[in-house]
Amino acid sequence: MNKNSSDNLSALDTFLTQLGFTVEEKSIYTALVTRGSMTILELSKAAGVNRTKIYRLLDELKKRGIILEVVEEYKTVLKAAEIHNLEQLVKEQEAKAALLRESFPHVVSMLHPMMNLQQPGTEVIMYRGVEGIKQMIWNTLEAKSEIVGYTYREMDELVGETYDQSWREEFKARDLSMRDIYSDVYLESIKGKKDNQLVSDLKFESRYIAEKHLTINHQIDIYNDIVAFYSWQGEEIYGVEIHNAKLAQMQRQMFEIVWNISKRSKL
Repeated sequence: MNKNSSDNLSALDTFLTQLGFTVEEKSIYTALVTRGSMTILELSKAAGVNRTKIYRLLDELKKRGIILEVVEEYKTVLKAAEIHNLEQLVKEQEAKAALLRESFPHVVSMLHPMMNLQQPGTEVIMYRGVEGIKQMIWNTLEAKSEIVGYTYREMDELVGETYDQSWREEFKARDLSMRDIYSDVYLESIKGKKDNQLVSDLKFESRYIAEKHLTINHQIDIYNDIVAFYSWQGEEIYGVEIHNAKLAQMQRQMFEIVWNISKRSKL
């Protein structure tokens, strides 16, 4: 390999790193750029990625639109997409940077008063398992004013439809209200599900934010002086309630920033 080729590959490697590619993703993409179309077996050998893992990586790269699957006469091959597809990833990074620049002054103005302050009376409560999450969800019914938060997935997939229905009925009986923000993960989780008619009777308002702006990978509720985090990933199910007035106030203010740049829900 001559010096120019080596320099070009080094520059490409740096560029892909800046776009957030992993080492293996870079190897796959670079192999297709330099060697052309290949079958999965050929690509696995060329990129040095085992076949068990390469399928998952290819799915991710195809989602990003930079690798294409082409069906030829007797086989299926993979190829690097046109350069403008790669440019789209650059535009998404620019959008993220613009969002951060726009939000940063607001965040700074909220952080300064918080820095170096003692916060007595903070209580952190851990919950584990489905029963723990059920308790956390029921606790939100003690809200004295509007609940706000971020929705990761449908809660009924974790706690069951019967419990979820009971919570909704109690929510309505107590005349509570809530605003939430969801992203693409939530939309994927509700595909094919029937609409819950009770939802239309509740004081719910939702907005959507694109995954490129904010990744919502766990559930958050903010109410009273409490910030509640819920997470369920496979068999790992846990939640944390942080009882602290200043933290809850800051999280609510940050929610309003995201709310203002989110889109009205079409659900």
